[in-house]
Amino acid sequence: MNDPLIEKLSRPEYAVLSDEQAADALNAVRVASRRLVPTWEVRRAAIEGGYWPALVFAAAGDNLPLRALAVSVLAWIDDQSGTIQTIDFDRPAAQAMLQQMTEAGLLTPAQAAELAALADISIPWTQSVGLPEIGIGLVQNARRSISG
Repeated sequence: MNDPLIEKLSRPEYAVLSDEQAADALNAVRVASRRLVPTWEVRRAAIEGGYWPALVFAAAGDNLPLRALAVSVLAWIDDQSGTIQTIDFDRPAAQAMLQQMTEAGLLTPAQAAELAALADISIPWTQSVGLPEIGIGLVQNARRSISG
């Protein structure tokens, strides 16, 4: 079976449910997922977390490696051109930048973890497998495939 709805409905916990109960139960299932984080959310986290000023001051400072890092980070999350709209915290470059910011003292490890966690979301199971919201008709059709 490669149909996720049929596979899910074949499980014993769904066999005892009515079509309506099964549809409701399937629509209620949520799964963890990762997303691209809008840069405005990262910027807001930096401002609310109190480390935005450290980035701005480091970008204007005399320590060339720290200045280069801060300028890069600010360009990344404060892109005035609007070309950088999201950050993929699963990319090695993003992870390296968080690590470098932590090592430079611009972020605490907890703040770096909070930033990376912005990518963590919970989505409906149906969305994760490319299905619409499940209605009774979809359940009935899938169950016919199971029994037929």
